Amino acid sequence: MSILVTHDGTCIIVDPELGPVSGRNREEAEAEIRRRKALRQRSDGGLNIIHRHVEIQTGRVA
Repeated sequence: MSILVTHDGTCIIVDPELGPVSGRNREEAEAEIRRRKALRQRSDGGLNIIHRHVEIQTGRVA
């Protein structure tokens, strides 16, 4: 894992599994890496996004 901190404090971490991940500081970048790795470990690969759909009935007859 390589870590680069720019002059404005942005932290770029190159993770061998995920590639480059950036954050406003090192803690934020490390938290993003943990979040992405946890998402990858889910059974659905993090691809199952649930949307809730609600229909509004107006009472009018069309």
